[in-house]
Amino acid sequence: MRSSEVQTTEEWLRNHSLESMQLTLEDLLKKGNVVLNARNATEQIEFDAKTVFGLIKGNKVGLLVDVSDISLYNNFFLIFCLPSLDEARQWVQELQPSGGCNLLKALKKVLTMRELNSLVLIVGSCPDQSSEILCDYIQQCTLGRKLLIHTITYECSSHVPPAVLKNLAEVVGGRYHCYSSKSEVGLVFTKLTPASFLPKPPKHEGPLVVQMPSFLAKTSAGWLKTNGLKAKKLSLYQVLAPNAFSPVEEFVPILQKTVSSTLHEKAMMQFEWHDGTVKNVHVDPPILYDYQKQLDRMVRTYERRIDWLSMASRRIWGTVCELRVVILVDISVTNSLYIIHIQHSLRLLLEEQMSNKDFFNIIAFGSDIKSWKPEMVPCNPENLQSAWRWVLSLQCKGSRNFMSALRRAVEIDLKDKDKHVSQGLYLLTTGVPDQEMHAVSTYVADVCGGCDLQLHVCLFSINGFDPNGIIPSRYASPNETASTFREIAHAANGRFHWFGETGIYESDDISIIVSEMEKAVNYSQKVCFKKYHFIFSLENSSTIFIQLMIKYPKKKSMRRSVPVATLPKEEEICSSKEWLNKYSIKKLKLELPRIMFGPNCVHQKKTVESLHKKVSAKYCTIFPSVEINGIVKHLQFQPKELEDYVEQMEKVLCCYIRRIQWLLSGSRRLFGTILETKVCILIDTSGSMDPYLQQVTKELTSLIWEQLRKNNARFNLLRFAEDIDTWQEFLVEATDETCHDAVQWVSKLQAHGNTCVLKALQKAFCFQDLEALYVVTDGKPDTSCSLILKEVEKIRKKETIKIHTISFNCSDRRANEFLKKLASQTGGRYHRCIGDMDGQLAAHRMLTEGFDDDDDPVFPFFEGDDLKKLAQEVAKARSFLMQAKSFR
Repeated sequence: MRSSEVQTTEEWLRNHSLESMQLTLEDLLKKGNVVLNARNATEQIEFDAKTVFGLIKGNKVGLLVDVSDISLYNNFFLIFCLPSLDEARQWVQELQPSGGCNLLKALKKVLTMRELNSLVLIVGSCPDQSSEILCDYIQQCTLGRKLLIHTITYECSSHVPPAVLKNLAEVVGGRYHCYSSKSEVGLVFTKLTPASFLPKPPKHEGPLVVQMPSFLAKTSAGWLKTNGLKAKKLSLYQVLAPNAFSPVEEFVPILQKTVSSTLHEKAMMQFEWHDGTVKNVHVDPPILYDYQKQLDRMVRTYERRIDWLSMASRRIWGTVCELRVVILVDISVTNSLYIIHIQHSLRLLLEEQMSNKDFFNIIAFGSDIKSWKPEMVPCNPENLQSAWRWVLSLQCKGSRNFMSALRRAVEIDLKDKDKHVSQGLYLLTTGVPDQEMHAVSTYVADVCGGCDLQLHVCLFSINGFDPNGIIPSRYASPNETASTFREIAHAANGRFHWFGETGIYESDDISIIVSEMEKAVNYSQKVCFKKYHFIFSLENSSTIFIQLMIKYPKKKSMRRSVPVATLPKEEEICSSKEWLNKYSIKKLKLELPRIMFGPNCVHQKKTVESLHKKVSAKYCTIFPSVEINGIVKHLQFQPKELEDYVEQMEKVLCCYIRRIQWLLSGSRRLFGTILETKVCILIDTSGSMDPYLQQVTKELTSLIWEQLRKNNARFNLLRFAEDIDTWQEFLVEATDETCHDAVQWVSKLQAHGNTCVLKALQKAFCFQDLEALYVVTDGKPDTSCSLILKEVEKIRKKETIKIHTISFNCSDRRANEFLKKLASQTGGRYHRCIGDMDGQLAAHRMLTEGFDDDDDPVFPFFEGDDLKKLAQEVAKARSFLMQAKSFR
């Protein structure tokens, strides 16, 4: 540095000039690699990958590239970043623009690759799907998975692709990068606020979908007049008042002094009252516990109120409660980037809250004042649609001349404000007005005083202004702006509502509800007794818990009370296995040994050394004994408990038997229960079915209407003999029209030929979206049974489709065994309609005659899976019932 101080500028530049340091453009071109484009033979410089794509993190990277017709796709753009991957470079060079930008389809494919830890999306046109759909899909697929998302836009002439990609990156926690060869990276979008990236909502310019509110909205203050703690008589002092007594002092002549009343420690306690005095209070614990539960319910109600206030148009405007409403909208030039927000906010308001008002008008203000109508008009659908069309034409310009808009509303729309009630002004703005605030506050307080008129302020926070963009005529920080408008709203007896893109920052309606919740919490914390210790705690400032602790010694009891069985009121469409998983005797905890015999019930004898023999306990003969599985146990149940058990078991048995009756009724008698909603029915029409075909046709008609149509299933029918014929080529929805057509097709079935089960199954497996097959046959297939089972297993490795088999009038034991194996192997059920009439008769006799006899009546032997499992459970329940009656 010392030598440089004595050099002339010319001498210094000899060593430090651009030419000497080889930093000229010519030197840069010499160092770059030239790549030839086969299409236009243009030479381009190989840019640094970080310049084009930004910083890509991860060592297992997936790359999605937009090559749609609309995008400005250039294969050199990717080649620059793949200098050493020859195969990838070759593949990229062969890409040609075609079709649309189906980003969702590409994501569905790439997100199945679980090994990726980084994903790069390169888009040059607007995706076919909305950003909401894309964000939801990515969030669902990456849940519990660490995957970095990099979104990149390039050469975009429209703001829409950057808007979608940047919004997507923000939602999924990724990174966004913009490249343009004509400008610096990200220059265009750093000047825009996040709101400008949001695309128009769906059907933004379409007509309103007007909703009629089911009730007239109230402010939270008005709502609490009927739902507050005081209104519900749940104030702590209201609850304690009937049992609160002031201390008494009297002069006792014998003692010649004033004596205070004594406070019995076990009966009462001293409690500080709201006026500062101390009272003696006595409250029974059950009353206090019930009070706590009521407080908890009220807090839940307040939470629901807050949720309601935070949704839809109320998130923006709060509740519009008045019947005569004038809306003031800020359309100053500083809101240019937010005009879509403003229009959408007005749309929500007109659709959801204005249809039950009497009169309304909309006034938009910038430097000039624009009024939709000269005066307020009735709130009918035609006027609401007309107002919306007018809102769509609004454009932002000028400053915020709020005072002129306010004067216009008060002096024209509300000129008769003294003659009417329920009038409101709603101001939607983003910043302070042009006029001085003290002048605005004074005017507002003057016009709203002495009449039923309020000014409500809805402040939309845009996080200040951009110093490089449009500067408003008057500026204040967000907190200063909020403080100013809060003062104005309260001066006009109105409410203040402050919100932004991330949610509600402040709302008078919500604040007063939160205050009432805190009051409930405070009441619960004040409750404390000397003898009983009550512990109160809060979770998420909402849920109140109370625990009553009384110091009594814990008693151990081996006796278990008889559970109350909770049984279904209507029959559920499920297999008996699934049904018994919920309602079996074991699940209902009604197994007799488990309830009646605890661990200390075993009859034991101990050896007495002096007598040289085993002797029973002294009082052993007092307890009745019973032998269970070879072990003598003492019965520790009282007669009343035995009666309760018998009552519960009879109730359960009735439920089981009604379930069996249901399974033996209608089309379920022959086909069983159709569980799935996408099924194909395979019907055996071989020659052996000829005597029964008319009956099968009749039962199929019942099946189509009773089960398939009722359950809105998608189905198909297939008949098989020597050849195969299908009703439709694919599954169809069960509508009245398709069911009529299916019945017509079934009525034309004819029996002939052999039983080609394998071909029928192979054909049925070809149907798309199939969940289950139901095979109805009367005999053994023509081909090898083992071959069919092997082929079915091969097919099910690709598609897990259940096969339910139905044996119809088949007495061949081997054929039935094959059908059982086929159903069991595929996760299906085997059904055989045998003994159905005897089953119905037995069920009827049990329900009418009772269960006094364990042997009569009994169900026939059911072979089908559903009926067999239920019949076994009935037999088990009857056995327990008879044991309980014998013990009694």
